Amino acid sequence: MKVFAPLGFAMLLAGAPSAQEAPPPPVEPELAPESRLIDPRADELVRQMSELLARTKSFALEAEEIYDEVPEHLPRTQLTNRRHVALKRPDRLAGDASGDAINRSFWYDGKTLSVLDKEQNTYATIPVPATIDGALDTIFERTGMVIPLADFVYEDVYERLMESVQRGVYLGIHHVGAVPCHHLSFEQETIDWQLWIDAGDVPLPRKLVIAYKTEDEVPQYAVTIGIWNLKADVPEELFRFEPPEGAERIEFPNVQEPSKEETKP
Repeated sequence: MKVFAPLGFAMLLAGAPSAQEAPPPPVEPELAPESRLIDPRADELVRQMSELLARTKSFALEAEEIYDEVPEHLPRTQLTNRRHVALKRPDRLAGDASGDAINRSFWYDGKTLSVLDKEQNTYATIPVPATIDGALDTIFERTGMVIPLADFVYEDVYERLMESVQRGVYLGIHHVGAVPCHHLSFEQETIDWQLWIDAGDVPLPRKLVIAYKTEDEVPQYAVTIGIWNLKADVPEELFRFEPPEGAERIEFPNVQEPSKEETKP
């Protein structure tokens, strides 16, 4: 799993936060296969989930995220957002987020990513590659922005999640709401994370919790995906952006592109 700074999870699914809001993620070492201690059941379940999402050509989801903010010299605060995401492979993605700290939407049409801040009535656009993976990679490389739920929309979810895992265990069947799920727990150098995968016929991710164990006060991020639609009839118009009346165009941030060494998982 790529490592995200906690504050970054409060940002838009692709937004334009300041450098202070989205500090660069810590570097995770690349692990040799023989150094990993991963329960085969946990590994296989993540593979099955990844294969399902990869062969699903379009889907829509609705999720609720809860995350900690731990400001210096102030008490811990827990905030909540709701996110809607629609995807059509290989080159369409759209979504919106609203809640305690955000009110933004984004559109990716295979050529351009557009982001609208509804509260400020400002928007930004940037040309990106003609695949979802390429578009997400470009946004990170260009801006350093952190993208919640991004791992689940990449073509190879397994690689994204497991490449830096040091240890993984299978914890049994536990419920997310009314849904019985396989409960998995994983350790990396700088984070611990848990994943709940639907134990029914369709192995969908239902919940993800990340603990940032190298950060002060060990803040957590949690997202529960309550609604999945794997047969979503997603119209092409959903991925097209038209600026609302009176909206002001702004520029995407352009941080210094990290070196290859700095971006290794």
